[in-house]
Amino acid sequence: MREKIKRVEINGFRYYQVSTDSHIIGTFPSVTTVLGETSDKTGLNAWRDRVGHQKADQIGKDAANRGTVMHRLCEIYLNLPASLSAKDRLEETLSLSRLDDEIEQFDNRAKIVGGTLFYNFIKSKSFDEIKKVIAQERFLWTPRDGGYAGTVDNVSQLITDDYAIVDFKTARKPKDERWIEDYKHQVSAYAVAVWDRMQIKTTHCQIWISNEVDDKPQHFTMNAAEMKEYYFKFRERLAKFYEMHPVESPKPEIL
Repeated sequence: MREKIKRVEINGFRYYQVSTDSHIIGTFPSVTTVLGETSDKTGLNAWRDRVGHQKADQIGKDAANRGTVMHRLCEIYLNLPASLSAKDRLEETLSLSRLDDEIEQFDNRAKIVGGTLFYNFIKSKSFDEIKKVIAQERFLWTPRDGGYAGTVDNVSQLITDDYAIVDFKTARKPKDERWIEDYKHQVSAYAVAVWDRMQIKTTHCQIWISNEVDDKPQHFTMNAAEMKEYYFKFRERLAKFYEMHPVESPKPEIL
């Protein structure tokens, strides 16, 4: 039974409507929508007031553009045969990127900075940890706990033979681990959805953060116990979101 995915906005929030040819299965909020709506925005709002809302919006847009370029370059690189040398893979990635519509829509600064953030992963040999790519930019949904949806960056078999979610992030400067709580909620939610939709049991989640200050990406690894702990925390925030924004939608049973 082929699923159809439609992105919809409800009261200004992003949802995904999952359906078949005959009926709607459910309408689910995105993971990032849930986290964004249930986060403590005190610091963010203070910063926006300090720099001005228009400037803050532009800073956010520029960061998102750089991040999109970096993500797309990672995707192109990892789609190439692992049998190629790192040098050949990089050259082919750069060649393909010049023809890529998603990258070409951005200005030169976004391409340069996004490309540098991607290259940090090359220089640090981060990709050497990946043995086999299982999925990239895969849309996932689950009816679990009311239901949610999202797109996972990467599901891979690592050189240790463990299966893991690898999430690529960008930042202006290195991050203290205390600042990435939402990232941990996000990847833990994806891990549950990967099991529900793909029947792949991921035993690790890795959060790779490339920053603009130095060329040393940060790698934060979560084990199975941490993933379980953070999923329970995400589940609480999902329940809070549904309390704040109830949506009338049929909910399927877990298959």
